Amino acid sequence: MPRIGEGFGTINAFLLTLLIILGVSFFLILLGLVYFVINLWIVKFGSALLGYSPDSNFAILAAALLTVAGIVGGTWMRR
Repeated sequence: MPRIGEGFGTINAFLLTLLIILGVSFFLILLGLVYFVINLWIVKFGSALLGYSPDSNFAILAAALLTVAGIVGGTWMRR
């Protein structure tokens, strides 16, 4: 029969793991946003070099596709 107070080690380990997961998730979301902004700047700068002025929706779509392709491609390269 378990005693009172037994098992708090697993609860503390669970809370620590949950805190680490939340912290890493926040960091990866922030990193993805930075990567998206850099890709958006590259798309706008490249189109300005060629003399095009695409609609903002198309620039955002292009940057989003480049960001997703970079993140997914980066995860597949490690396998």
